Amino acid sequence: MSDTADLIQPEHFQSLKRVATPRRFFSVARVLLLLLAVIVLALVAVPWQQSISATGRVTYLSPMDRPRAVEAPLTGHIEKWHVMEGQTVKAGDLLVELTEIDTRYLDRRLLERLQAKRQALLDKRRALEEGAAALEKQLEALRQLARYASPAAEEKIHQARAKLAAARQALYTARQNERRFRQLFDEGLRSQRDLELVRMALAKAEAEVETARRQVAIARLERQKIIAENEAKIEAVRVKLASLRRSMAEVDHEIQSIDIKIGNTAARIAMRQVRAPVDGKVVRVLALGSGETVKQGDPLVIIAPKGQHQAVELYVRDHDVTLLAPGRPVRLQFAGWPAIQFTGWPSLAVGTFGGRIAVIDSVDDGKHRYRVLVVPDEEAIRSGRDEPWPTYPYLRPGTRVQGWILLDTVSLGFELWRRFNAFPPFVEAPAPTTSAKDGKRP
Repeated sequence: MSDTADLIQPEHFQSLKRVATPRRFFSVARVLLLLLAVIVLALVAVPWQQSISATGRVTYLSPMDRPRAVEAPLTGHIEKWHVMEGQTVKAGDLLVELTEIDTRYLDRRLLERLQAKRQALLDKRRALEEGAAALEKQLEALRQLARYASPAAEEKIHQARAKLAAARQALYTARQNERRFRQLFDEGLRSQRDLELVRMALAKAEAEVETARRQVAIARLERQKIIAENEAKIEAVRVKLASLRRSMAEVDHEIQSIDIKIGNTAARIAMRQVRAPVDGKVVRVLALGSGETVKQGDPLVIIAPKGQHQAVELYVRDHDVTLLAPGRPVRLQFAGWPAIQFTGWPSLAVGTFGGRIAVIDSVDDGKHRYRVLVVPDEEAIRSGRDEPWPTYPYLRPGTRVQGWILLDTVSLGFELWRRFNAFPPFVEAPAPTTSAKDGKRP
């Protein structure tokens, strides 16, 4: 029986040897199974940092720190340059002088002539003021004269009335005498001559009464005449005074107009000297030399200010911008600075710099891209977890930047599954906040 068993051993048959599995394959299978287990474990346990890739350039957060073109404030010829490319300037330094070509400002003594005209207008106004002051004094004198003339006229009327009263009393007495003398004449006690004398005295008394009446009327007319003459004189002075004041207003208007012309001319003369608006460096001279004609608004020179607040503007597709929010961390690679970036593991990156999203534009740039402004991560820099950004001149405005905006952390398996299915990155929605005042959601 044992002999039979020995005869049927596999190694005794060549065919069985050929189809048997080599022992080394079992070792490979074990390695593959172990590797598969490791891969499955890695897909479940290894974290992956989701990110959005974007490109952009270096800029400054404040518009006052960004490079700017100094434009020609007026149309004219270039007379002389006072700077060269690469020169450092301070605010107010003279850049270039322009020559006027506008025919209204060709007179080099225009400002002097306008000032002389203004002085003449001031002298004219001073003379008008003196004339107005004299008329006001004359007007006051006429008013006082009117106040004094009226009582005098009233006194004349009173005197005339007194004379009229006396004349009437004399007339009454003359009539009584005439009556008595007529009775006595009828009785033969008085002669005809006495009666005639009495009647003559009566006629004289009647004439004196009539004269007194006329004097009262004349006194009243004199009073009205005096009042009318004074009013006419006062009104004439008022008319002259109003005319002078109108002339003063016209002169004031002319002075204001000439002041505007003087101000505009002085500003125009100042604009012929183009000065640096900020401290910085002359990057490029855009206009040519002396004699070249430039139009108002033409760029003359580009100045790069000494910026204080660096930033990076990245352009993100509209498909990804909804996943972003201010405060998101960003890794940046500046052109010219060697770096190694591991997209899923930013902590292993070398040569990149950290940042935070500061601003996200509300409208696109016309190409379905949104601008995202990134500023240095000051907290990480202060704590020593990140390096400060390079400063000017090592990092200049306009330098190309490659950026990775970091999103949420997921497992490696989820990331592969998402990419295989072309799903967007996963971002957790912020927790809803409640108002402390009314306990309602905003």
